[in-house]
Amino acid sequence: MLPERAGRAAVMLLISALLLAVVCPAVSGAGGPPEHSSAAPQGIESAGKTPSDDESAAPGQNKARDTPEETPTPLPSPEETVTPADTPGEEQTEATETVTAGDTPEENGRTPTDPFPWSGVALALILLAGALVLGIRYLGIPDTGGEAPTGATVLPDADRTVLSRPAGFPPELAERYDRVAFVGRGGLGQVFSAVRRDDGRTVAVKIPVTYDEATGKTFMKEMRFWEDLVHENIVAVYSVNILPVPFVEMEFLPRTLEQLEKPVPVETAVRIVAGIAAGLAYAHERGVIHRDIKPRNILLADDLTTPKITDWGMSTTLAASRDTTVAGFTLAYAAPEQIAPEQFGRTDARTDIYQLGAVFYELATGKPPNAGESLAGCAGATLHEQPVPPGEINPDFAGFNRVILRCLAKDPGHRYQSAGEVLDAIKTVMGDDSDTPPAGPAGDERA
Repeated sequence: MLPERAGRAAVMLLISALLLAVVCPAVSGAGGPPEHSSAAPQGIESAGKTPSDDESAAPGQNKARDTPEETPTPLPSPEETVTPADTPGEEQTEATETVTAGDTPEENGRTPTDPFPWSGVALALILLAGALVLGIRYLGIPDTGGEAPTGATVLPDADRTVLSRPAGFPPELAERYDRVAFVGRGGLGQVFSAVRRDDGRTVAVKIPVTYDEATGKTFMKEMRFWEDLVHENIVAVYSVNILPVPFVEMEFLPRTLEQLEKPVPVETAVRIVAGIAAGLAYAHERGVIHRDIKPRNILLADDLTTPKITDWGMSTTLAASRDTTVAGFTLAYAAPEQIAPEQFGRTDARTDIYQLGAVFYELATGKPPNAGESLAGCAGATLHEQPVPPGEINPDFAGFNRVILRCLAKDPGHRYQSAGEVLDAIKTVMGDDSDTPPAGPAGDERA
């Protein structure tokens, strides 16, 4: 649209310039040089004489006629005023006027009028104004291809749809969303932020990575679990659609917990962990486990007051959790039973408790509990090594050593058995005015 209008404007400016180029020279040359604008006809006639004629003509003589010489008439004195009656004849008057017309304005003591070509300037201005009016109307009328304009309402920035659609976003959804921007990509799909055209609300749109049958089934399974979870600490699902392409419209939040600078103050960490625990408790009560709790899957508002769990692609029901072949978890936050199910058993709600403890540990220390230099080192630390108590790295969290380490117990039986128990333990620590951690081994605590 913009290049087309720029071309039209260039054409109109070119036409206006051509009109001025044609009109201005004709107008400016109509009166001749300014010094000839007030010349009398006799002066113009006299200008055609040769210099020899002027030099041979004595004062009071007329070489223009071949007449007999007459008796010279006495010339008046300089003090006398010359009148028409005193002149020797008509010829002398013409010669006098010729000389006067040829004098410069300074010699005659008067300034001749230099007329300005007002009529030509007015004509040029009229033509230029007309061209501008036609150009404005021409630029303002869209090209409809010869068809009559419809009564459809053009939404603001509607012409930005094609330009703002990033790679991977289905063109079939261009009429529904505008200002689309890529947010992130997971194991099952990629997420975009977009503005709904009908009400201008910013939402998140999740699209499958591929459209094969296996991915489609897993994608729809995730949505089946997710859309039934309605809680303030779980990202809301607005709609699930399979046409024109499979996609999910969800609540949009500007950033993830992964983008938050760590470590964070104790109050901020406690508020975030308590919100995640509340969302997990709600899902567990309905038989759904997440199995991929990590900072990237926790969305935050700008005020950090209400964390929300997203990306339930690895989620399953407690009844179906015997399937231990599901891949896609993040090793740095994986529970031992996800790495070695033959040793630690199948995944269940306590798997989410372990991952919640890993997130809590990172908020306190700035790094995951089992961060290794390689995949093998990270997996070995998760299965066999005890993490350093977070209070030894950040003394501000010394009071939460037992809570965090119990969440990270290798044996699921030694962890908190529910997200509700984690909430109760956090409340207990926050209500304790002492700066020392509770007594007793972490594995025996029943907060």
